[in-house]
Amino acid sequence: MGEAMATARDFRARARGWRAAVTAIVVAAGVVLSGCGDDSAVEPERLAMAYEGYIGSIVWLPGGQLYVLRMADSASPSELALITGSGEGQTVTVSSTAFCGTPDILTISGLPHGRLGAVIDCDATTTHVDSRIAAVLDDGKIVKLATLGAEWVMSWDENLTDGWVEYVADDCRSIARYKSGLISPFPKHKPAQVVPFDLDQDFFGPSGCSTPGRAGHLVAGRSSEVFFLVSNEAGAAAVFDDRARWHVVAFNPKSGLIRQIGPDFTDHYDLAVSPDETSLLVSGRLDNRRGVWQIDAASGEVSLALRGRFRAIGVSADSRRAAVARWTPKGDDVVQLDLVR
Repeated sequence: MGEAMATARDFRARARGWRAAVTAIVVAAGVVLSGCGDDSAVEPERLAMAYEGYIGSIVWLPGGQLYVLRMADSASPSELALITGSGEGQTVTVSSTAFCGTPDILTISGLPHGRLGAVIDCDATTTHVDSRIAAVLDDGKIVKLATLGAEWVMSWDENLTDGWVEYVADDCRSIARYKSGLISPFPKHKPAQVVPFDLDQDFFGPSGCSTPGRAGHLVAGRSSEVFFLVSNEAGAAAVFDDRARWHVVAFNPKSGLIRQIGPDFTDHYDLAVSPDETSLLVSGRLDNRRGVWQIDAASGEVSLALRGRFRAIGVSADSRRAAVARWTPKGDDVVQLDLVR
């Protein structure tokens, strides 16, 4: 048990390090906002008041509930909060269970059927060792879906049995399939010129982390396609290099086709896809301008939706709005972005 606990603590340390590295990249000078790609000052509607710290992930459920995962700093426990109508964050208590002592939520996500999902690090109990699990959070109650080891489940199918996982550790970042409780390589894909390396090289061969090529921020759409960011330049000690170029791709598991959507971005933080799959959102930098970029999924046409420093993005179930974490001198707040123009 001692070895397992040490391994789990190492998993948590890696996750903390990843969050700290991302935070170090995105925290900087003040924010200047603009809308519709111009430089005119436009103040978006604020959905949540500023929080001392940063917001790692946002989920907007079909019932209208807006959840955020907040951290005061990379060393502090995360806090799950439900945003109220007044913009305050009402803390959601996630209780310990027989299989999950002192739960520490690493990330949250939307699940099929409008449920809230999470990846959780669990301290040991009298009957279980330290572990990382995927779970459903029903009013703060943990319903375990799978034991993950070091991997993070990014998306599930309708039956909550199969999905996609992302591996984030040290300089490695990659994705793979999760099927019937087993992790399998990323499916065969083409054309090679879009992703000129094996997508599973980092996941299944740690030595591959010494070569350029990273993938992550995967979102599974309601259709058969999945969307993610990929970089041919991010390599060892450079996975968080704000100069490395990343581009959005869509993958169809049935045909094996991968297509690039829109231009290359640098200094990215998050990727979100509207449920109707008509729009993709990236928080990052393009043409030396930082903000939230809206990409037409069909044409690849891109426009600057919000200008400034933004982090996590959550899209509403009707695909008409997005909630975006914005850096402020007092900490992150959450603003609304209208996707229908």
